[in-house]
Amino acid sequence: MNPTVAIHTLLNDKKKLELAFITVFSAVILILFYSILSMNGVILGNDPSVHLEKARIFLNTGQIPLGNLGWTPPLYQIVLAMFISLSGASDIGQLIFLVKILAVIVDWLMIMSVYLLTSRAFSKKTGAIAAILLLFCFPVFELNQWGGSTTALGIAFLMLLLIYLPLAIEKFGYLMVTFFAAFSVMMAHQLATFVAVLALIPVLIYMLKKSQGKARGAYLKVLAALVLGGGIVFFLYYFGAMIGYLGVMLEHVFFSQKAYAYQIGATTLNAFIINFGFITLLTIAGVYFAYKQLKTPKRTVYFIGLLSALIVPFILAESHLFGLYLPFQWFIYYLTPLMAIFAAVTIAYAAQKIPRFYANHRAQFRKTWVRVATVGLIVVTCLAVGVRSEVVYGKIMEAGTFYATTDIKAYEAGIWLRDHYPENQTVVVTEIPGFWFQQFSDKPVIAQTNPVIQRNLIAESVLTLSYEIEHPQTLLKAYGAKGDIVDESYVSLDHVWHRASYSATNGDFLYFTQNGIEQKLPLSALSKQITLEEQDGIEKINCIYSNENFTITKTLQAQNITYPIDISWTITPQVSGVANVTLYLSTFLDLSFSFDKAQIPQVMDWVNPWDADSNRVEKQETGNPQTDWAVASFVNTDLKNGYLGLYDSQNDIAFAFNFTDRPQWGNIGALSNRNIDAVRFQYSFSNVDINQTVTCSYQILSLAKNSYPQLTPNNLEGILSNLTPEFAIMTRDYNDDICENNIGFIVYDRNQLDTQIINSKILQLIYSNDRYVIFKIQQ
Repeated sequence: MNPTVAIHTLLNDKKKLELAFITVFSAVILILFYSILSMNGVILGNDPSVHLEKARIFLNTGQIPLGNLGWTPPLYQIVLAMFISLSGASDIGQLIFLVKILAVIVDWLMIMSVYLLTSRAFSKKTGAIAAILLLFCFPVFELNQWGGSTTALGIAFLMLLLIYLPLAIEKFGYLMVTFFAAFSVMMAHQLATFVAVLALIPVLIYMLKKSQGKARGAYLKVLAALVLGGGIVFFLYYFGAMIGYLGVMLEHVFFSQKAYAYQIGATTLNAFIINFGFITLLTIAGVYFAYKQLKTPKRTVYFIGLLSALIVPFILAESHLFGLYLPFQWFIYYLTPLMAIFAAVTIAYAAQKIPRFYANHRAQFRKTWVRVATVGLIVVTCLAVGVRSEVVYGKIMEAGTFYATTDIKAYEAGIWLRDHYPENQTVVVTEIPGFWFQQFSDKPVIAQTNPVIQRNLIAESVLTLSYEIEHPQTLLKAYGAKGDIVDESYVSLDHVWHRASYSATNGDFLYFTQNGIEQKLPLSALSKQITLEEQDGIEKINCIYSNENFTITKTLQAQNITYPIDISWTITPQVSGVANVTLYLSTFLDLSFSFDKAQIPQVMDWVNPWDADSNRVEKQETGNPQTDWAVASFVNTDLKNGYLGLYDSQNDIAFAFNFTDRPQWGNIGALSNRNIDAVRFQYSFSNVDINQTVTCSYQILSLAKNSYPQLTPNNLEGILSNLTPEFAIMTRDYNDDICENNIGFIVYDRNQLDTQIINSKILQLIYSNDRYVIFKIQQ
């Protein structure tokens, strides 16, 4: 055969093979990701509903608002709006279909961009391996399950930048692609912009350093294309939003976002093993093998770009080690494609060398031990792939449940509400069904969010019919309807509120004698009313319990010059013949913390009740952890200065009492795991005449060392009595939120529904299915 013909035949065969791979693999990608997005019967994630909302706003108003850094840049929403406009879709089912189609197209673009980059830098075989390895990386799937299409789009354009930046000096067409890629990265996502800028700096420095003579002009054109493409977006979108905050931006972005601490666990070694498995080891080796292949002068720029794009997101993901606070987990998504590329280099290198090694050492492979080792290596490789596939599948199914923020039942509930109540009133919904309920019902929605990620104040307030008092160290909540829980105190950890203690009506009782008969009245048996008021700059929450015989009022108040919360109780009999009144109160500590030490001045000094050596301590040890307990009792004379302290030495959380009126008796209880779970005490009054009021009062203090660095067990008592510089106090009243936001309906996920809320006078049950209930607010 003619050598020229043979070469052409070989090239044609390779093109056909590449086309076949791209066709089959593209079909796999589209089907796989569409199926994953549809796991809950509708669509996973809350973010796609916000993208759809913004796209519809663009279409309805004809305007694209810019300069809002609180949400992603509008490129993805613009493309989605174009899809909707071109298709003429209007029904919500059609719109959801378009959202999913666009999402899987973006997935395809991201994976194909990795294939193209790897093929350009190394070979098409290596590119195919890299694309396949991406499917063994769980972050690729998780990105879709919570709706991170804008991140995927940013990654795709970053990969295109790494491809065409070195080529831009050769052709004007490549220069234009570089310009549009730079423009698109910045219009896709803020973090993509951040990563791209840092990753491309070494590449640009290398390119400019290597440019000489006439070539220098070509390199400067590339730099100009990058600056112009990115600069246009910067002034269109970023500059207006940033200009007013330049003075505090560095401090805020890098050091003040402590709430991101919850993401640190996603960047540990264990998280890498779960996310990437064997790809992690192959990536490390791949850096060396990539250097060997790309160390020639014309290809070094690719190595620098790939290595920089690997190192930058890795360092940013681990930046908590340097005291920075960034969205650590999100950088893992930008790290993923580079890990797949370098791992593919290792596999391709091994695939190239193994046949040669076998040909040169064929005689050695006749030895039994070599054959056994070879078979063992093949088995281990197959097991690694099998285990990795199982892990990824398991995580996909787990995340599919976690990110399923809506379902068919939510769709049905939303359509019912739209059809039966056409008025344009706002709906407050639980985290599930989330923002998608807005698309289903055609009504404005305020959705509950995970408070660790972002606290939605209005949703929290309305869903629980709650009242709040917040100051820098403590958040106090009282509930109109939350089961038996009446009020809670919270401490701040990394700028996120965590419950430290709570009071419940099933732990509070009134004992009394009426006409010579002893009686026990649980506060849970009384009707309850809660109000929020301000008096002389002091914020107060009043919890009023009443029946035909008694009115009992619990008042919680906060001042802006001291951290403790003042609590007072008043008891007013409405009938005569009442005597020997005893108010038995319980304060429960949240068991998510580990309060393990207590200080009762005359009984125990910062020890656990299980370890206290005192005749006031009673223990029950049956060998059954569910029934074992230890209780340290105290009387009023034990409370020096009225003080009692508790401390969680693991999390550095403190809780303390300052009894203005000392109780006659009380105790501190500890469970078998040594967690102090409650403090109980009682006040006693002798004869109480009809309409005569008796009172008792005390203070509570909740503090975390995380937000109050001076905190130690030994200075806790002093903090109770110290005044502080004046600070701001914020309050919330769910009634105000309802009025100010024109809220007309509340939708609850049954798994989060407190059945006692049905008794609320302002709520009318209008719809229910086996997953959701809808209440109409009665004003």
